[in-house]
Amino acid sequence: MRTEAYHSFESKLFYFDDDIDLIEVIRIGILNGDLTDNASQFVLKNIDPEKHLHIKRRKNSDGSRELLANHLRQTVYASYVKDIYEEVTQYLKTILEKAAENGFDSGRLIGEHSTKLDAKVVLSAGTWQDVTRLITDSVFQSLEAEKSTLKLLEKISTKLALGVDENLIKAALPYLEVRHFLVHVDGKIPTQFKKDNPQIPIKAGHIKLDYKFVSELRDAVKKLVKEFDEKVIEVNLLKPEDTRN
Repeated sequence: MRTEAYHSFESKLFYFDDDIDLIEVIRIGILNGDLTDNASQFVLKNIDPEKHLHIKRRKNSDGSRELLANHLRQTVYASYVKDIYEEVTQYLKTILEKAAENGFDSGRLIGEHSTKLDAKVVLSAGTWQDVTRLITDSVFQSLEAEKSTLKLLEKISTKLALGVDENLIKAALPYLEVRHFLVHVDGKIPTQFKKDNPQIPIKAGHIKLDYKFVSELRDAVKKLVKEFDEKVIEVNLLKPEDTRN
């Protein structure tokens, strides 16, 4: 048994994992010369100089091809880190909303996060589902405003009385926090973060985005979200229609 939210999370990751495999296949093909035309002035086959105005400037050389392949891989990896973070927060937000729709303890759900909504907004929401979404959106925004991934994970677990394994949170946390550095400081890693998380690969002061890193990120995050979901099912938090076998 699992939640519909977890099914959606897994489905998105399947596509992300396809992207990771695809970029590896493309890179290998480029480096092996499968896309090389020795009789051409262009770096790769099938370049149309009238259409591909930027890449046409690249020289037809192994070094140039390797630079292109590696830069593309880095771009995909960085996107992977950011996308997984977004999918984790979307999963948590959905669980919070669905728990509220199922009548979960409102006092516990809101907790210390005081929520004020305009009466007109509430009345115009239309349905109970829409009202609960308004409230849980406000609570979730309050949690995100604290700018702490650790607090976000811990407080969702506490609010919903899930008792998620702290070790799984701590194992996934550094990988999720890397997203902040990629978004705000172009992957530059603070000294303290580096000291606290020696398992995170660093190169020239920046996060080293390689296949090993994204694989470890995926494994740690999937274990954490799976734990959340198992706890949600265990405490019967959602309506039957929000779960599946």
